[in-house]
Amino acid sequence: MEKKENIFLKYLFIISITIFCVGMSCVSNIPDNDLWARLIAGGHIVENLSILKHDFLSYTPTHIWYDHEWGASVFFYLALKYFGDSGLILLKGILTAIVILICYKTVAVRKPESTLPYNILYFAIMFLAVYKSLGPTIRCLLFTCLFFSLYLYLLEKVRNGQDKYLCFLPVIMVFWGNIHGGCMSGIGLIVLYCIGEFLNKKPVKKYVITLIVCLLTLFINPYGIEYVKFLFFAAGMEREYISEWASPFCSKYINAYMQYKLYLLVMIVVQILWLIKNKITYEKLDKTKLIIIITMIYLSVTHIRHQSFFVLTVGTLLYDEFYSLFNSLIRFIREKIKLNNEDVVQSIVLLKEVCVYFFIIILSLPPLIAKNKEIRITETKYPRYAIEFIKINQLKGNLFINFDWGSYAAYKLYPDNLIVMDGRYEEVYNPDLLLELKNFHLLKNDWYKIIRDFKTDVMVLEKEYPVYNEIMKNKDWTLVFENNIAGVFVPSNTVKSEYLLPVPNDEYYNKTKFNTNINFKEKKD
Repeated sequence: MEKKENIFLKYLFIISITIFCVGMSCVSNIPDNDLWARLIAGGHIVENLSILKHDFLSYTPTHIWYDHEWGASVFFYLALKYFGDSGLILLKGILTAIVILICYKTVAVRKPESTLPYNILYFAIMFLAVYKSLGPTIRCLLFTCLFFSLYLYLLEKVRNGQDKYLCFLPVIMVFWGNIHGGCMSGIGLIVLYCIGEFLNKKPVKKYVITLIVCLLTLFINPYGIEYVKFLFFAAGMEREYISEWASPFCSKYINAYMQYKLYLLVMIVVQILWLIKNKITYEKLDKTKLIIIITMIYLSVTHIRHQSFFVLTVGTLLYDEFYSLFNSLIRFIREKIKLNNEDVVQSIVLLKEVCVYFFIIILSLPPLIAKNKEIRITETKYPRYAIEFIKINQLKGNLFINFDWGSYAAYKLYPDNLIVMDGRYEEVYNPDLLLELKNFHLLKNDWYKIIRDFKTDVMVLEKEYPVYNEIMKNKDWTLVFENNIAGVFVPSNTVKSEYLLPVPNDEYYNKTKFNTNINFKEKKD
């Protein structure tokens, strides 16, 4: 039987979960590695009203810049330009809150029989499970999470007999396709519904037509048909050298992402126990839901990046099953302790609700109401001293620096320095370049090839890689600055007798972190 809705609790839930998502997003304040390239692209688009189609930041060969994140870049740049650090931080919090609220609305559409659709602790745990995979600050992936959860909501509305909502999917895809390349996940979700509903012996023609129209809307973009080709190429390419495309269960991350792993275990157990408890036969099985759940489990255990899809989808679709089992457990406990007084039970439930809401709001409010919402640059995350050393000593020219730090170096040093490569990867560079970069750092194969093939004027090398000590022994290069994480090397025949040293002051780097010499109004393409 469907539970009676409590309007007060419903709106208390909406307000509280919003405060929680925004407040917790204010706690994380270390910028993502790719943020700098997004700000560069967004600045050019906003100030020139044109899309960058050619790279100007690198000294290595590049192809047409298929910027599948150009729309997200505009949001990032505008948030920073008009609202500073707070704008970027709050943008993440607001988008995350909207995503969780869409998940709540999807649960409501599915009409759970075991409980009301707005148990705040359940959704707060869902947020915490997905929190790390969303990144420390705003990322383009969050827009895909937003549109993906919206697609799930609309497709469940359609399964509930409201076919008119299918017409919104192509409209959303026009925006999604121009904001983030993760739009391919929306295409994939429609395909899963087509397969699932076919196995459920339900009409699928409407899904097929919608899928075709959504595919056609991908051609509405600044690059035309080549962009669509790029999206399909990027969706299927291997990214074995990029950490977020590794498995969270590989040896490197065996002790990481524990919130997700615990959530994964709980949800798998919930699904299995529910199927056993209700003796679900193949005929009664909802094939669409099961196919989606299995697909999301597979994607999340093979790629760190896909954890968010798993948590948002499976957490939404298994809401009723979770509370069905949870309520059975509570009834069992009540029987064991012989707690049959309904007034006492209701009082305990009310006390629990008050405590949960109080704890969540108290936990969220301090970072939310703090005056200084600041994104901070830490030396353990970025080579801020090395970059400052290059800048103040005017070490101009081609800068060799690792993949993760490329965008930061370009943002801070262009036009005096060009970088070898950054996180735009397949958007701009040939995939083989990353392999050459990896070989160099790990001293594999012809590791010096990337330096030999491209003129290099200065290098920033991380101490954790074997190449650091190897270059220290190389007579062609001289170490001119180092600290605990990195060193700056220049050709030995260019060494000066004296160098300026960077300011060892945290506040200086945090206050100037978004300072750049890039002229966004200047036409680069």
